[in-house]
Amino acid sequence: MNTVKDFDKKEAIFQATLELISKHGFHSSPMSEVAKKANVAAGTIYHYFKSKDELICALYVYKREKSIQNIFKNDDPSKPFKDRFRSFYLQMINYYYTNPKEFYFLEQFMNSPYISMLQKEDIVRLEQPIYDFLRKAVFTQVVRDIPPKILIAMVTGSASSLIKLRLSGEFLMTSSDLEMAFFTCWDGIKKP
Repeated sequence: MNTVKDFDKKEAIFQATLELISKHGFHSSPMSEVAKKANVAAGTIYHYFKSKDELICALYVYKREKSIQNIFKNDDPSKPFKDRFRSFYLQMINYYYTNPKEFYFLEQFMNSPYISMLQKEDIVRLEQPIYDFLRKAVFTQVVRDIPPKILIAMVTGSASSLIKLRLSGEFLMTSSDLEMAFFTCWDGIKKP
């Protein structure tokens, strides 16, 4: 049975791992440093995770689930899809902009060998909400009949590029710029 204390310890371990990885990368973040930063004994980490690799994979799943929940938190299925898509797209950009360590960790994980350590079912489960959201729009003929993987790549790829641009500080992105980005993405996927 998980207690609140167990959740707090696990959360502290996740937060410490995220902090260290964002500062030093995957390989320069030893478990001893995670334990020290989380204020737990090293053995406590191994109570929850068999290895550093398992911890990093669990952190990815946890952060990905959390980000998906946040991205869809304002979704209203009663609204027209264009409005829902706008909310989804802008929420994704704003969420990751305000959580840059999470964004960079998820990006780094997806482009590392760690992704191959996840079970295929976990990857599918984590992608499913976005897949279902966009696929329904294809079925209802609101957006072009684009293969789902390409549609997801186009939408999340453009959002990711905007997040990186915004985080770089090279371009002060206004709300008008974000609206223009939304319409550019929308125009690329909507049914003519």
